[in-house]
Amino acid sequence: MIAPPRHRLPDAAQVQVLFAEARRRRRRRRAAGLVCLALAALAVAVSIGASSHQPRRGQAHAARPPTRAHHAPGFSLPPATVAWVDYSGRLHIGAVATLAQHVAGTIPAWAGAGWLVQAGGRIYGAGSAVIREFDPATGTTLRLGPGVGVFPSADGRHAYVERTSTSLVELRASGRGELRRLHTPAGWYLVPDAAGEVTAGAGGAGILVSSRPDGPSRSPWNLATWNPATGKVTLIASGAAAVGAYTAPGGRYSLIAWAPAPCTSRNCPIEITNTDTRATVTARSPLPYGFAQGAAFSPDGTRLAVFERTASINSSCCANSSILAIVNTRTGAVRAVRAARLVTQEDAGWILWLPGGTRLLAGALAYSYAVDATTYAARPFFFFPQTADGPDADHNIMDTPDVNFSAVRLAPVAAKSAAR
Repeated sequence: MIAPPRHRLPDAAQVQVLFAEARRRRRRRRAAGLVCLALAALAVAVSIGASSHQPRRGQAHAARPPTRAHHAPGFSLPPATVAWVDYSGRLHIGAVATLAQHVAGTIPAWAGAGWLVQAGGRIYGAGSAVIREFDPATGTTLRLGPGVGVFPSADGRHAYVERTSTSLVELRASGRGELRRLHTPAGWYLVPDAAGEVTAGAGGAGILVSSRPDGPSRSPWNLATWNPATGKVTLIASGAAAVGAYTAPGGRYSLIAWAPAPCTSRNCPIEITNTDTRATVTARSPLPYGFAQGAAFSPDGTRLAVFERTASINSSCCANSSILAIVNTRTGAVRAVRAARLVTQEDAGWILWLPGGTRLLAGALAYSYAVDATTYAARPFFFFPQTADGPDADHNIMDTPDVNFSAVRLAPVAAKSAAR
């Protein structure tokens, strides 16, 4: 593992302000994962506040990639197409198995975007408080109007645009026009950076909501599902911050990953609740420092990829160090992928599962890996490998056009259109 820049880290209150500022600049959501774990950990010392999955420049810029083995394990990746936007606003579409990639379009407003969403064969993202849609089949970009976020439906066929923390619009499956406008029940808010549609038990489809708005607070908030068709709100957990969600094919049930908020231990667990049975499984890091932001369920829901901190978030030497780990969602057992060591600046990384559920991609500020989830092997993964791939190679996502936090896997129909 590389040695981070030697300087005094900000105290917990300053980190809180840093996260809040980052979220205001760009909010990131992953439908499969990821996000309030850092907030829960920080609650030990300060009130829980807003966070972001997109690292900011500054001390992050100086970070170098971790040391890697000269003989990386050789394993193939399944045919899959991913899209991401680089820091110049160029939308890339690449094949992970061959590393072939091309620029499908340029969307300046998406430059440095923290996340993209795929639904119905189209790509959605937010920039400058405006939601835009990119159609890989035509290469055209459509402005959908104001909004603070967007997330796919549970079946992935259409999308929801978040106008505010209490109002949203359901888009038609064709991606053209509004199907209906919705407002959350009084006292309930869309979940910051982790909103999504899930299966709300026998009540049909529901949307994740929180009892508190986005922003700092000393009080814990409750996590629930809201069924827009019936107006019913069903509690998932009290004092909880959402981490991610998974919906089984056919919408029979969903798994909701969440963290206690506030958490009174530095080793905060992840809880996984089944919306049908209401059973909850606890996953706790074998290391004593808890989990960093970033979590994603496998395509079959049997595993949850996460980041284990290898040092305290307030460590003076190595607070930004994490390793990838995989959680068994049935037992809560956590197993580390020790070769996948990352610089998780601002306590965050990104994870993207590939078709079949045995391979995944994971990365953070300065490095990314391909991972075999059956053997727990990992190897470097880049679409733009450096000629001098040594200690001085610059894989910082802010300096290269390579895959980053915005990565999203395209559905086969979108991938086929994008390849034309």
